[in-house]
Amino acid sequence: MIRPRHTLLRSLRAAVFLLALPVAALAAGNGKLQIHHMKIGQGDGTLLISPNGQTALFDNGVYTNCTYIKSYLQGLGITSIDYHFLSHYHADHLGCLDDLAAIGITVATAGYDRGLSYSSGTYTTYVSTLGAKRQTIAKNQVITLDAASANPVSITCVDLNGAGVYSPTGADENAKSAVYKVSYGNFDEVIGGDLTGSTANSNDVETTIGPMVGDVEVYKVHHHGSRYSSNDNWLNAISAEVGIIMCGDGNTYGHPTLEALTRMHNHNMHTYWTETGAGAAPDASWDKVANNTVSVQVDLVAGNYTVSNGTFTDTYTMGSAPPPPINTSQPASTATMLQGTITAGSAASLAADDNTKMTVTAALSAGSYRTDWYGEAVLAHPPLNLTLRYNGSYSVSRTQTIFLWNWQTSAWVQVDAATVSTTDVTRTYTTPTPGAYVSATGQVRARVQGNTRTSSYTCRADWMSFQYDYAQGTIITMSPETFAARQPAEWHEPYRDATPQARLQTLQVSDATNGVRLEWSTARNEHMDGFNVYREQADGSLALVGYEAEVEMTSDDVRFAFTDANAAPGTNVYWLGARSCAGDEGRVGPLRAVHAAAAPAASRLAFTAGPNPTRGSLRFALTVGEAADGKLEVFDVTGRRVATPYSGRLEAGTHSLDWDASDANGVRVAQGVYFARFEALGRTQLVRLSILDR
Repeated sequence: MIRPRHTLLRSLRAAVFLLALPVAALAAGNGKLQIHHMKIGQGDGTLLISPNGQTALFDNGVYTNCTYIKSYLQGLGITSIDYHFLSHYHADHLGCLDDLAAIGITVATAGYDRGLSYSSGTYTTYVSTLGAKRQTIAKNQVITLDAASANPVSITCVDLNGAGVYSPTGADENAKSAVYKVSYGNFDEVIGGDLTGSTANSNDVETTIGPMVGDVEVYKVHHHGSRYSSNDNWLNAISAEVGIIMCGDGNTYGHPTLEALTRMHNHNMHTYWTETGAGAAPDASWDKVANNTVSVQVDLVAGNYTVSNGTFTDTYTMGSAPPPPINTSQPASTATMLQGTITAGSAASLAADDNTKMTVTAALSAGSYRTDWYGEAVLAHPPLNLTLRYNGSYSVSRTQTIFLWNWQTSAWVQVDAATVSTTDVTRTYTTPTPGAYVSATGQVRARVQGNTRTSSYTCRADWMSFQYDYAQGTIITMSPETFAARQPAEWHEPYRDATPQARLQTLQVSDATNGVRLEWSTARNEHMDGFNVYREQADGSLALVGYEAEVEMTSDDVRFAFTDANAAPGTNVYWLGARSCAGDEGRVGPLRAVHAAAAPAASRLAFTAGPNPTRGSLRFALTVGEAADGKLEVFDVTGRRVATPYSGRLEAGTHSLDWDASDANGVRVAQGVYFARFEALGRTQLVRLSILDR
């Protein structure tokens, strides 16, 4: 049975959740700061308990899986939350506040969020649950817990709504996440929801907010370990020792990703995961999977903090300055000719300023002679800065131009130009932000180009060196081959999801006593932001009539339902909109149902398809409880009809129908997701089909 959202019955036994609680749950107000990063699946929910027992909740979980957060808070003896801080409006961050209120755990003082508005069922429920206690947080606003204590706990909103980098009205909700900094004595933790840091996607907010945050001990990792977050600029700015990754087993986004983990490891950060997730495998040298809530406890007297999951406890010293960076240099080890030929020496000659030279003789092209080549080195550590030093001369005076290769734009960037004659000249270029000039595996390239001449000349290269500082304990460990080998076989993380409707498994629309009822389902681990139900108007426009109103989580899937109590007698036409967390919506329809003025007569309608997925044909089973006209159509994920396997009269009973996966022209359809839609008895049923290559 599907229950209303505020009284959800999920089908996992209570004993499972009791086993998931820490062996010895910490009592509220034990004289130390406690921060509990709860194991709530693919979502965020973090409970803070101050030394004197005040509480704050940062986000509150995904609405399809609220059982754990309810059990966990009850197990700690929590009866109310003093403050609630929301990062952003996605369903996996604000989904359980109504469930908590239903068992008596309410927000006592205020619930803070980024303001403005959003369109989703979970957002509407969140706003309704908070009521008058909802407040808009402001940049630099501080809320203090244990205000009368000698060591209060402060919660600062560092920035929000895109920080002036991304528009507050843009489609990417993640980029607008509010970033909160928790401070207690010498301890700091930063919690920023799903904040983004991707220049490729034009939503790099991390680089702007990072310096405002400054040094912290613990980082609640953005966006469940997405590759589009936790960029190098952010990690350089916060210098965290510990990262807490909150992700769900079997999630469909491949979180946590190898790219994000590699960046965190390169910044000397140890990570703790609430679950294994569905992305990169943990590295035993850096990562621990708790499969439980990850709790941080801060002891100002001892000057340390611990990270534990009920079975292990790791202790870190806080407040001490990080060790000073180490300075080193790496000479170029290879040389590649773009124009010219090595006629004396080799790339090994570039290792030292010792008058042992690599001679490059100019080559003729289009009537002119030129030397043009680049040297490459491989850095062993992620650099905090970078200085290029090049020493050389020419057989005749030349204009020498030096470039660095930008790995992000795949282009050469000019960094120096000078006149160089027959005497060696050392040219130097320094950058404090070397990220773009260093590949993921540590490669750096410097190009030396002489200007053209009508007669030949030589470039005499003596020394090329890349000098840099790096943080102690950090290394660049993976070659491209190793990196590829560590990725899951099916690894992917699409930033945009143009067809979120493809995640639907089943959908049916039927008449009910109190209106027209829509029921649909997704796989248990699908990461959706919610659903919109539209009724088609007489002029063809779509009117929003509601959202998912009922949810049931089974061991295999998540089932949703909505009843349109305002359906008019006769035929009603609906469209179901499925929303991804990147802001995309895809619609499935039209879905027809005949609403009777009186209570509908019970008449069975059933529809199955198999094998599914298939590399060959499918067999449909169509069941009607009474004789009726029926139509079976197949659509691709964009809503284009590709085939009509059946249209005609069906006698009462079950009918088998084979479809060879061919379109109306007899050509086999391409591999992909399709929907089979069966209409009969004034109702519509839909099943997702997965067609594979033969």
